[in-house]
Parts: sequence; structure tokens; C-alpha cells
Amino acid sequence: MKFLTVTALLAMATAAFAGIITAPPVIPGKWLSVETGITEIGNTTSSLEARGGTEVVTCYNVGTKADRAPIISVIDDWCNNHAIGQTISNGQKIWATYDYGTFTVRVSGAAINGCRFVVDGNCNRLLRLPVDGCNTGGVNGKQGGYETDLCGQWNTDPGSNGQDF
Repeated sequence: MKFLTVTALLAMATAAFAGIITAPPVIPGKWLSVETGITEIGNTTSSLEARGGTEVVTCYNVGTKADRAPIISVIDDWCNNHAIGQTISNGQKIWATYDYGTFTVRVSGAAINGCRFVVDGNCNRLLRLPVDGCNTGGVNGKQGGYETDLCGQWNTDPGSNGQDF
């Protein structure tokens, strides 16, 4: 009899709370998940050297539009907590995709032209270049792009529903 009573009470309690349990609310301005990785193309190495050269920004001007604030939040989190201090060798790309639910933001940095370097505080600045240098009509409607210099390429790309671009 005790087993039946406890089981009945448990069933009633479960039924009573079944309609009340909901998913936690999404906090505006915070991502739902972060996926990071390193992609290596080939197995080449070169000596550690200073980066230099002209910085060229290429704007996408098409694709998903996002506000500047969440994009900058992604750049700062990724650079400050994941990328700075990592060594990138020629042909290697480090990246992360931040999922906001309704859109994603992918950021990446790659070593090109035979270079190898340690990611430093320039990470934040270089990833901001296509955000602030493209779609300059305001802080909304940012579509991203990439910066290329003598040794690296830095990409900031808001995407839609988990897709880049």
C-alpha cells in the first residue's frame, strides 16, 4: 500500500508541474554555444617572425546582418579567452563559431605566405576592422568581412541559423 501511495503522489506531482517546466530564457546579448577549432592545411612550418605589411579590408556587403554589440562581444571573448597566446603556423587557421540562436558569428585567424606567429592583442583590433570598416551607416546591419596583411588573414562573419555568411 505504501508503494502505491508514494507512486500515486509522485505521479500527481509530476503531472501538476509538467506544464510549468520551461526552457531557461535566452539572455539577450549572450550566445547559446561556442564551437572552436584549429584547421591545418599541409604540414609546413616556418620560423617565428614579426608580422607586417599593409592591412587590406574586404567587405562581404551581402549575407546575414547583425548588430555591432554581439559581434564585438564574440571578438573580445574569443581573442581574450581562446586565441591570444596560440601559435599559428603557415596554412593553419584557428576559429570559433558563436551561436546566438537566431544567428551565429564566426571568427578566425590564419597564417599565410609562409608566416608563423603568436596571436597577440592585435587579434581584437584586426577582427574589428571589417566590423567597423564595412557597412558604415551605423551600428546595425553589420555583415562582416576579412582583413588580410602580409602574414595573416582575420575573418569576422555573422551567419544565419548556424551557417556562415
